[in-house]
Amino acid sequence: MALFPHLFSEVKIADVQLRNRIVMPAMATNATVDGTVSPAIINYFSERAEGGCGLVITEAAAIAAPPEGKLARYHLNLSDDSYIPSLRRLTDAIHRFDTKIAVQLSHLGRQIHADFLGAQPLAPSPIPCPVCRDVPKELSTEEITNIVEEFIRAALRAYRAGFDMVELHGCHGYLISQFFSGRSNHRKDQYGGNSTGRSRMCREIIRGIKHKLGGSFPVIVRMNGHDFIKEGATLDDMRAIAPLLVKAGADALHISAGVYGSYKATVGPMYEHSGCFVDLAAGIREVVSVPVIAVGRITHPSLANAIIRDGKADLIAMGRALLADPALPRKARQGLIDDIRPCLGCNQGCIDRINDSMMAGRTQRVTCMVNPRVLREAETRLTPAPRAKDILVLGGGPAGMQAALTAAQRGHRVTLWEKTDRLGGQFNLAARPPGRELFAAYIVYMEHMLERAGVMIQCHRTATPEAVRACNPDGVIFALGSWPIIPAFVNHDVASIFTAWEVLHGYEPAGERIAVIGGGAVGLETAHYLVTCGKTVTILEATNILGGDMGAIVSFYLRGFLKKHGVVTLKNTEVRNITDTQIRVRHEGREATLTDFDAVVIALGTRPTTTGADEFRHLVPDFYIIGDAAAPGKALDAIAQAFDIGRTI
Repeated sequence: MALFPHLFSEVKIADVQLRNRIVMPAMATNATVDGTVSPAIINYFSERAEGGCGLVITEAAAIAAPPEGKLARYHLNLSDDSYIPSLRRLTDAIHRFDTKIAVQLSHLGRQIHADFLGAQPLAPSPIPCPVCRDVPKELSTEEITNIVEEFIRAALRAYRAGFDMVELHGCHGYLISQFFSGRSNHRKDQYGGNSTGRSRMCREIIRGIKHKLGGSFPVIVRMNGHDFIKEGATLDDMRAIAPLLVKAGADALHISAGVYGSYKATVGPMYEHSGCFVDLAAGIREVVSVPVIAVGRITHPSLANAIIRDGKADLIAMGRALLADPALPRKARQGLIDDIRPCLGCNQGCIDRINDSMMAGRTQRVTCMVNPRVLREAETRLTPAPRAKDILVLGGGPAGMQAALTAAQRGHRVTLWEKTDRLGGQFNLAARPPGRELFAAYIVYMEHMLERAGVMIQCHRTATPEAVRACNPDGVIFALGSWPIIPAFVNHDVASIFTAWEVLHGYEPAGERIAVIGGGAVGLETAHYLVTCGKTVTILEATNILGGDMGAIVSFYLRGFLKKHGVVTLKNTEVRNITDTQIRVRHEGREATLTDFDAVVIALGTRPTTTGADEFRHLVPDFYIIGDAAAPGKALDAIAQAFDIGRTI
């Protein structure tokens, strides 16, 4: 019997049969420069189709020419016939793998900055988005009719390009979603008021597509089950709208949640529980007769299978999980569960890059912290090394593990030295605060893969030039990481002063009142850990920003937890000196002394461990310094650098 029989059973959306119930949902890539499908996009989707997906849904495509329908500088476009040929190349590539493909059709409405759009945004009512803040132009009924026709024409182009179905982007606060919600739709005409009026635009699009293309061409509507914002649409509101969409001809409903500014993110970070939006899908499924797609941090096939088995949804969207491991469906079907590379929910390579691009105007392609091949699938396929070499990797943190694994998979004989009793480096610390346990799962995955690849792991091995010389390798990868910065004003003899690393290793400070010096990622995560240990925490940050080195979503969640637990944050507070019970600071330009702390935790960043690097460099023909040993930064960058060294050494 199959390990996940419900997940791998066939299912139909209208008359289109899918080989299984795994869906790759729409996720922006920033991988086109002109709205056409680039070779990188084709390779990206093809690898997921080859990995066994039942249905692939492309990133959102604009239905209208700029400025009205503009999404971002590097998103797909379906606003005229010139885009059809490249889309046809994509659909032909996906169909080779017995996978079906849909394109998501979208209009942002008010959720875009006017400066970026180059025009005043459009919306049901002249109510600004809480994030973008520009007052939009209220659409006239004639303009609504024109947009409906643009959606219909885009669907016709999608059909001509070989897509098996289309999905209407009616969630996350974009234009169709703005019509659904009483928060953003204050209209008094036929497009406002009750659920019938607020769903009218979407229903007209559905009926128009069905009229043009026939009832057998499926239309999915991606809609929120809840907006999670004051006065936004609730599950009850959407349960009233969902049957109206089905009556209009919708063949499946894809249930997400959240809008710009909502208290739950549209892309839930690691702090959200697995399956965080599944109950919303279950609530919608109770009132409709068409297949319902569930989404929301569903990363493991056992959970996906259980959701279908329990009748909460009919299909499962596994977006970031398929970024992390395109072959997840195939591995799950074959029972190779330990081989599935886990998504950590860190958001560093995916939604963080999209948000940064939108806010800062410097567009970066999406990637993945644990899978550096995302959108580089063709050029990063591993090929056997021309000559197998003896490679010594010094350091078993994230970068060292990745470099060792990649080099071994290419046929090199790899030995990894780790001076402690375990692999994982700083990921062991990252896994300590609540909600971050998947960092430990990633270490377990890497240990399994290193063993499979034949890497010889030696713990309790200190790297010295003499030891390396005795090993006589052909190449050395120096991945000894970094160490905490201890400022000059810290007295090392004071027993009540700790580094964040010591705390996260398990050295719990005595007493109740703890000061954390540094409000970056490590400082906030350490504070979160301490409050769950029953401590009263104050964070001192020299700048006016907390979590400035974190992605916006993760930072938002973490700062919310800290506020809920009563953590005091003092920004613009520069520490001058620390004694046993007092901290002398300059706060908001004035000197002050903070008293009565039982312990102080230093979280002021790290410096690279490069001691002895030059001595190693002269011992071998090939020598590389990677990760934090080269320059402290994000794990995203360290793992990507390690992968690239491993695939070229």
